[in-house]
Amino acid sequence: MIFAFSQNLDLTILKNVNGTDEPWFDVMEPLISKDYFAIIIGISPVFIEPVQTLYAAGLTGAEVELFKEIFKRPRPYESYPWVIKRATASGYSMPSGHAAMSFEAAYIWSERFPSLWPIFYSIAAYISLSRIYYGVHYPSDVLIGALIGYLNASIISKSVKSDPITFNLSYNF
Repeated sequence: MIFAFSQNLDLTILKNVNGTDEPWFDVMEPLISKDYFAIIIGISPVFIEPVQTLYAAGLTGAEVELFKEIFKRPRPYESYPWVIKRATASGYSMPSGHAAMSFEAAYIWSERFPSLWPIFYSIAAYISLSRIYYGVHYPSDVLIGALIGYLNASIISKSVKSDPITFNLSYNF
């Protein structure tokens, strides 16, 4: 019952976001929709926090690829003929690598420049929402990806700050 509700919610949000014409997503599609864009976003804070960024981006990228192979969820445009495919994407859908990398980067940038956190998280949300609009991800893919990126950056950050020399990943929640 919960699964059916969550799937219906996923599809309802997908229909509403994907089925609307939004020029502010269309304009950025040539840049945002590329696979390499997620990597660039993920490593963008490397100049301000190199150790934290490389560990967080590496862990996030590895987890995203692992979960994609575990879930093997097809892209929305592959499963539903009503989905408008506005961008190309490779591989499986769950979780969103773009959402994961953008929220990982937003966390790191926000730590360094706390007063600008609304800008960093707005960019991450825009990138994530665009993936639904383009028809390449379900809302749940984006949510899981965002959580992966945010949590990895948080754990890595706390570990680096607690012991920057040996960088202990045995962080306790």
